[in-house]
Amino acid sequence: MVSPVEIMKLREKEVGRLTEDLSNKSEGFEDPKLIMIGGYALRAFVPFSRYTRDCDFVLKKLNGWNLDKIKGLLPKDLDIEAFERRDNYGFLRCIKILKVNKRSAKVSLDFMEGEVRGRTKEQTFLITDEFLQKIRKVKIPIADKEIEIYVPDYADYLILKFVSARSSDIRDIATLVWKNGVPEDLKRRAKKMLAHPEILKKNLELTIRIISDRRFLDSWKGTFITTEFTEKTKEEVLTELKRLL
Repeated sequence: MVSPVEIMKLREKEVGRLTEDLSNKSEGFEDPKLIMIGGYALRAFVPFSRYTRDCDFVLKKLNGWNLDKIKGLLPKDLDIEAFERRDNYGFLRCIKILKVNKRSAKVSLDFMEGEVRGRTKEQTFLITDEFLQKIRKVKIPIADKEIEIYVPDYADYLILKFVSARSSDIRDIATLVWKNGVPEDLKRRAKKMLAHPEILKKNLELTIRIISDRRFLDSWKGTFITTEFTEKTKEEVLTELKRLL
């Protein structure tokens, strides 16, 4: 019987293989220019990592659709689960189902062109020239590989986390603020990058409520498999976040 941890490691190894292949075919993520966001990009900002089945990329909308080009770069063993092109927004999700004995694991590569959209209309982050001016290239560890890839500026990455505000994102926010603090220009930056800047305050309040919950500490430790984050750390993070209100 394959354990859940073995499944997660197998999934991450496949993500590493797919990402390295994409790097080779896009000239090091330059053509088209791809920027990693999501759970894997977290590794560029903190000394912790968590398992995730999704590997997320964004790119700017130019003339035509870069998503069409990306489709041609991907390995043939990936299936297209979703493909959407609308106004200034495009979305492509490719998946692969890994089979291990009688168990299966899903891996997906997501590409968002022009905008990053969440579950509601408010959750829209714009991929602009200003966003691209601040990206940087770093080495991200994925399984047994180190892959050099673009990631957003720290402030933009933190804003993306606030916009999404799922449980996993809120644990990431706590970790990011603990290790890097809150950028002084976060609110100003949010006004430029968000279609609906008011969502920052709304999701900030949600984030503070969830981190304040007595169960949060156990949830964080269960995700990152370390005891470094303590009750004292949690209170320090909450103090930083409350300054944004």
